[in-house]
Parts: sequence; structure tokens; C-alpha cells
Amino acid sequence: MNSIKIINVLLVIVVALFVMLFSLFFFNIYIDYSKTEKVAQIIDASEIIGEVTPIVVPEKKEEIEENKQLIIEPTIRDEEAVEEEVSTNTNEFYYNQLDKYSKLIYKSLKEQKEKMKMGNSRIQLPEKIGEIIETNNVEAIFSIAVNSFEYDNPDVFYLDSSKLVLYYERDTLGNYNIYLKHGDQFENYLIDGFSNKQEVEEAEFKIENIVEQIKNEIEPLNTKQKILYIHDWLVDNIKYDETISKTNRSNIYGAFIEREVTCAGYAKAFKYVMDKLNFECIIVQGTATSEEKTENHAWNYIQIDNKWYGIDCTWDDPIIIGGSDNGTRQKFYTYYLKGKNVFNNTHKPFETFYATNVEINYPKLEQNDYN
Repeated sequence: MNSIKIINVLLVIVVALFVMLFSLFFFNIYIDYSKTEKVAQIIDASEIIGEVTPIVVPEKKEEIEENKQLIIEPTIRDEEAVEEEVSTNTNEFYYNQLDKYSKLIYKSLKEQKEKMKMGNSRIQLPEKIGEIIETNNVEAIFSIAVNSFEYDNPDVFYLDSSKLVLYYERDTLGNYNIYLKHGDQFENYLIDGFSNKQEVEEAEFKIENIVEQIKNEIEPLNTKQKILYIHDWLVDNIKYDETISKTNRSNIYGAFIEREVTCAGYAKAFKYVMDKLNFECIIVQGTATSEEKTENHAWNYIQIDNKWYGIDCTWDDPIIIGGSDNGTRQKFYTYYLKGKNVFNNTHKPFETFYATNVEINYPKLEQNDYN
């Protein structure tokens, strides 16, 4: 009888110890998993179009502008040395240049477009990203993915990627919870002037109204006439933001609604309409030289009859290239549907993504201008 009591007591002790150890194990998982690590803030390439900023974690968006003296020049592409023609879906041109991890991040952003309009929702990312989350190049991978997403999708004008911060949580079993959210110093990750989904959707409605009017007006025109009309509409209706101070200077809201943008705004607006018209069109980043002055710049490549041509609506705006409109808004066609014999004399695409050695394979331009 005493033996049975002893055995029962021992069993109770063993069970109690097991429960304690089990509880402690899962308590430790909970404690560890609840620790949120801030990895990096995304560098917004639209703000420094063509310029390359070392990967840093700025406390405020303004620091990106202030630290421009740290910018290093990327490699400029020698197009003559590129022998292989690039075949790609231009609605995902930059996506097709990415590695597998950046592609996962990009796809997550695309799948959560609607959710992002709220401005404060977590942008959930795949657990597989945990394979590189604690490596030295994680900031570059994330910045490349986010900025590639923005250039392939000019309709996401409401996202201010410089406010995005990458966070991760990890439990003791090695499971990751990885997501993007706005930094602590911001109320959301929307561009300044927007604070919720309703405001974003109202802006989208205004943009769509304008673009639909344009589409209706060009419906009876042929291919060349349609492209010409869009080129002229942008030149006639948009003013270049010489102050580089407008909040929406690099997006389509600034182009279609506020009508004052920099080169990135022109290029995104042109691509946005071309996408709507089912033209193959991409945004190109690089340097452009005029009157012996070279500056970082953005423009477009467009495909017509399976051939690629360069088009730069910004530099065809008379204000930018030195002309005076005298109230008449004279238009220029110096950089309209040009082949590389002309276009490449002044425009040189960047060879790599931002501050990385990840190569960008742009389509080769046709030798001669479009007739």
C-alpha cells in the first residue's frame, strides 16, 4: 500500500514538473516572439530619382534630402555592350529583374494594394524572408523590392515608401513574423496630404476621370497620334516643379491633379496612361546631359511595332530646356520617339539598382527614330 502511495506521489511530481517545464517553454516562446525588431527604413528612390543613397535608416524623411552629399554614383550603362535583347512584360519590368526574395516582397505589396490605402495596416510578408532578415544586405533587398514595385505600378501614388519600416518577430523555434509598417515617428505610410482610404479613393476617382476623358478623345486616333496626344497633353498641362518642394512632385496625383511635378512625375504619368492604353512602356532612370550639364533624370521607353524608342516628356517641356512659352505653351519634340542614334547621345540609363550591384537589363532602343 505504501509503495502504491509513493508511486502515486512520484507520478504527481513528474506530471507537475512536466507541466512546469512545458509552461516555461511556451512562455519563453511568447516572450521572445513578442519582441519586435526594427530592421530598416525603405529608401524612396522617387525622391532621389537616379541618385543612389547608401543604405541608412533615416529618422525622418527630410534626412534623405539633407544627406545627398553621401550619394554615390551608380554605373552608367554602355548600351552598345549589351548584346542580348530583353523580353519582358513591361507592367512588371522591374519585378522581372529581382532576385527571389525581392520578388516575394514585391508580390506581397501587389497583393495588398487595397489594404495599403488605409495607411496604417501591416503589410504582411512571407516567412521565407526570414532566411535573409538578419543579413547585412537585407536593407538593399527591401529597398529594391519596394521601389521596383512603385515604378512598375505608378497607380500607387499614395504610398510614401520613405515612411515604411521593416519589422520582424521571431520565436524560439525560429519562426518569423515579418511585416512592413509606418515608422514610430509617422501616423501612417501614406504620402503627406492623405490620411485614410476614403481620401485615397477620392483622389483615384479624380485621376481616373481625367484619364478617361483623354482616352475618349483619342479613341479614333492611330497609334502614333495617340502617343503624340499624350505627350502634348502632359507638356501643355504640367508645370515642372523647379522648387523640388511639392509633396506630390514624383507621382501621378501631382501630374494629373496638382499639375506640377519633377521628371519622375512626368514619366509615371506617361506610363500610367500608356498602361491604360495597353502600350508596352517602362520608366527608365539614369543621367541626362544638356548644354554640358549632366543631371540625374527619369524618362520612358515605349514599344511600337515590336521596336523600342525613347521619349522624354519632361525635357520636351519648354520651361525645362530653356525655351520661353510667352503664354503660348510652345511644344518641343527633341526627345519624342527617338532611336538610340539621337536619344543615347544625351540619355544614359543606370546599369544597376541604387546602391547595389544588381544589374538592370533595359530593352535596346531601335537604331533610328520612329517615323
